[in-house]
Amino acid sequence: MRCKKCNARLAEHDLWCVFCGMVSPVIHTELSSMSSMKRSRKALKAKYSEMVPATGFSIIMGVIPIAVLIWVFHNYIHTDGTSQFLLTLMAKALLFSLVAPFMLLPFSRISASDSYELKLSAILAQLKHYPRYFVFSLINAIFFVLIYLICFGFPGFASDPILRLVWIVLLNYWAAIVAPAPVIMERMEINPLKAIALSYRHLHDVRWNTYLLVLVLGILNILAFSLAIFPLLFTLPLSWFAIRDYTIRLEQYELFDYRM
Repeated sequence: MRCKKCNARLAEHDLWCVFCGMVSPVIHTELSSMSSMKRSRKALKAKYSEMVPATGFSIIMGVIPIAVLIWVFHNYIHTDGTSQFLLTLMAKALLFSLVAPFMLLPFSRISASDSYELKLSAILAQLKHYPRYFVFSLINAIFFVLIYLICFGFPGFASDPILRLVWIVLLNYWAAIVAPAPVIMERMEINPLKAIALSYRHLHDVRWNTYLLVLVLGILNILAFSLAIFPLLFTLPLSWFAIRDYTIRLEQYELFDYRM
């Protein structure tokens, strides 16, 4: 493989030309997140029915409680003063962190191999890893609380409208950072904070690819939930395995060996 700009010879896994700095085609071809997702979807085509019990467990224990919490906080919890506002934010962070791990536990099973199998018994066996995913969820919740306070401020205090846009950017950028983290955490046997830091430091070159994957999967899952939840039996497994497969592909291309 050669650089399109200076014609220098590139190694198979080079993302940038070391001579002119030109992006290699690898980022847009071999490391395309959409191509990876298509391969995952094709591999899962005949497997969805086998995963119904496991996926149903994650929906009942994770997705539905999160939806209920969102509805309750939106309709019944009102924050007038600063202290009540902060208490509500802390309650949200804690409660969401308690139920979110049930949507993430499948990563502890599927990240160890390249197979496309996921059974309810396997997820139940992984409940011992719940504390690790609780910490992972809590880290994310704390980040969301912090950027909310920075961008929206406290009740009674005005904030610059441009900070709303900053909040959206930070929210999306963080999603692209943390999406591969559960797989990194399992495959490298490191704690959640180190996994997030590793994703931040090493995957900058493919951040847009990762973000596109997260965006597409997020839209699919939101649409699936709005259509009476049933389609989540298909979109949730696709999300788990698509993220796993893409992260493994990044690992194969030695991206985690850079910027050490």
